[in-house]
Amino acid sequence: MRLFAGVFGVVFALLVFCGCADPVIFAEVFQLKEGEKIYTACNIWYEDPEDIDCRNIQRGAFIPLGTEITPVETTYFSEKIVFKDKGGKIYKINFSEDYRLCSMADYIGYTFTTKSREQQLKGLAPKVKARIMRGEVVPGMNTEQVRMAYGLPPAIRTPDLRNDCWIYFLTPSDTVRVIFRGGIVRNVLNFNEPR
Repeated sequence: MRLFAGVFGVVFALLVFCGCADPVIFAEVFQLKEGEKIYTACNIWYEDPEDIDCRNIQRGAFIPLGTEITPVETTYFSEKIVFKDKGGKIYKINFSEDYRLCSMADYIGYTFTTKSREQQLKGLAPKVKARIMRGEVVPGMNTEQVRMAYGLPPAIRTPDLRNDCWIYFLTPSDTVRVIFRGGIVRNVLNFNEPR
């Protein structure tokens, strides 16, 4: 009987602890005004729209930068960020503080924005815009353009964005390195390609 009471107490405490965490509210993250819209701030890569890795693994398809989205929910227990596009398609990002080394609110703050695609791409050369919209990074791009095309690199591989090398995942084990000099891409190295 004591064992049952002890197990029940632990389960109850876990439920209370997990249930007390408030979900992240997009409107609060962005301090949204009435009628203000939310867009993707970078291309968000995925193979399964309902199982998106927060490391933004560069394979499969992607939700393009500047896609208007509607938040559905965020959950701490399952660590999911759920949203839909204008067509009603549902997307679910599996968030992990261990991979991103930031809070869910911070992750939402740099993955989404209140700026439309046109505002985000304003002033860029047509060739650069086209590369970003195709999810390509090439020499000559700056750090902001790389962020728009690939998203921010996972902090577990690139803990400081001032580094001259940003590491992105191509698969859960293969990576690509974006090498900068003076904030400009000097080279993109993929050591996983067959020679």
